[in-house]
Amino acid sequence: MLCFLMVTGAIALAQDSTVTSAKTSTATTETTTWYAEPWVWAVGGLVLILVIVALVKGKQWRQQQRPYR
Repeated sequence: MLCFLMVTGAIALAQDSTVTSAKTSTATTETTTWYAEPWVWAVGGLVLILVIVALVKGKQWRQQQRPYR
């Protein structure tokens, strides 16, 4: 209950603003997402291939160690 009252009090104080600002600024930034970069796809594909090769080689190695199966 106390937290609820504190939050509503903070909201009420935040809405009661008499200060006006005449200064405005605009800034534009260009951001690109990580998956839009081609090198990320190349590195990801290489890692995927290495993992698949490691899994296949590990399975073959285990089968060679146990020839009775």
